[in-house]
Amino acid sequence: MLKKSIFSGLIIIVLATAPLHAQDSFFNRFKPDEVNIQYAGSIGFLSAGAGYHFFKKKTTLSFHVGYVPENLGGEMTILAVKFEYKPFAIKIKDKIIIHPINPTFFPSYTLGQNFDFKFEKPQYRRGYYFWSSALRLHLAFGTEVKLLTNKKSKIKALSLYAEANTNDLYMISWFKNRELAAFRDIFKMGYGVKMYF
Repeated sequence: MLKKSIFSGLIIIVLATAPLHAQDSFFNRFKPDEVNIQYAGSIGFLSAGAGYHFFKKKTTLSFHVGYVPENLGGEMTILAVKFEYKPFAIKIKDKIIIHPINPTFFPSYTLGQNFDFKFEKPQYRRGYYFWSSALRLHLAFGTEVKLLTNKKSKIKALSLYAEANTNDLYMISWFKNRELAAFRDIFKMGYGVKMYF
């Protein structure tokens, strides 16, 4: 499973960064606007992703593959689709752009025999477990610092970002146990690097 996860992540990165010839216009349409590597953040110990910009680069739709090794909680592969919105941009001269708060929504799905979309009906009464063990719905807020490169360069910018997220199960658990758990405890942090084309 580790080999498959690493192979999947490498395929995404290679496809995103491989030079495409002009005659390959069909494939050019699928070339991503950005790629990223992320540490933690509810989509694996490490994850790789590729994204596309919309609405004058204010929104990004990205696809991620994450991996958790056996010695860090059990081997898992996690797939996620992120929708990120960047409402504010603070420009510092012509080399740095800061996005102070980027609201993000993303579902994640954990692959494997121990995870299911829903619990088996014969084993549990209806409504006993109302959530999915594989599917999580996340709400996140990120901060990003983008360093612009030469406009003629293939790599237009590099950025560092941090992202705090929570999910449906954490929010429900906190709401039912507000006296016992602090609100900050339901958030998980992720840190990453992005490359823009």
